[in-house]
Amino acid sequence: MRRNPNFGAIDYRTSDGRSTYNSLQTGLMKRFSAGHQVQVSYTLSKTMDNGDAQLGMDTVNGSTYPQNPYNLDAEWAAASFDSRHVFTANGTWELPAFHDNAALRGWQLNGVLMMRSGYPFSPSIQTINWSRAGSLGGGAEDRPNVKPGTDPRKIVTGDPNHWFDTSVFELQPQGTFGSTPRNFLRGPGFANVDASLTKNQSLKGDTKLQFRLEVFNVLNRANFATPTRPVFAGATQNEAPLATAGQILRTVNSSRQVQLGVKVLF
Repeated sequence: MRRNPNFGAIDYRTSDGRSTYNSLQTGLMKRFSAGHQVQVSYTLSKTMDNGDAQLGMDTVNGSTYPQNPYNLDAEWAAASFDSRHVFTANGTWELPAFHDNAALRGWQLNGVLMMRSGYPFSPSIQTINWSRAGSLGGGAEDRPNVKPGTDPRKIVTGDPNHWFDTSVFELQPQGTFGSTPRNFLRGPGFANVDASLTKNQSLKGDTKLQFRLEVFNVLNRANFATPTRPVFAGATQNEAPLATAGQILRTVNSSRQVQLGVKVLF
């Protein structure tokens, strides 16, 4: 409720946002020699904040406005773009099969692998301003209660049709804040492999003709987006969770794509 009901909506902006970033970054590289090159890197990181943007909505993971504008400490959590584990690898290999034949040499195989853990997100209540806190003039979203004794490690099921267990949440009385922390759960991870096969054919002088076969998403893997976050509609006090809660409705990458190309290098 408003602290002073004699005043209407007041639009004010402060510089109260905080964030921290800590990481361990490792890498290993074999420089190009003997016809091949390999590079791998791994980052273990943790990004914490109490808000991800200046204004508006993070269209992926939640509201950038605090549930309780008078308690920003309650918003302190992993950032919506926090990816705890990131692994990348790339390599180049000059195929030796026809190395002794001037007309057939010049084949090269390249590959890139990228893997990361999922982003955090906040389960929410579909009806805005359920808490009556008035954040964003009554336009900010709220989070539901999480039932006491719930093991956070067992909420995420990993099923794209039901990514998290909605039975562990309950709709708190209207005019109160939910106990679910911000960015309480994590969405699906991401993994992708791209590859290319090239043939460099020498022409006159330093000019080369390059034929390219490129394959994106070689394994044709579906990388899922963040699941549907609203758990309750917020129409009545004792309503059941929404049937759509936790459903994943789209992917964040395309299916396998293959393209052919020709380049003139000079």
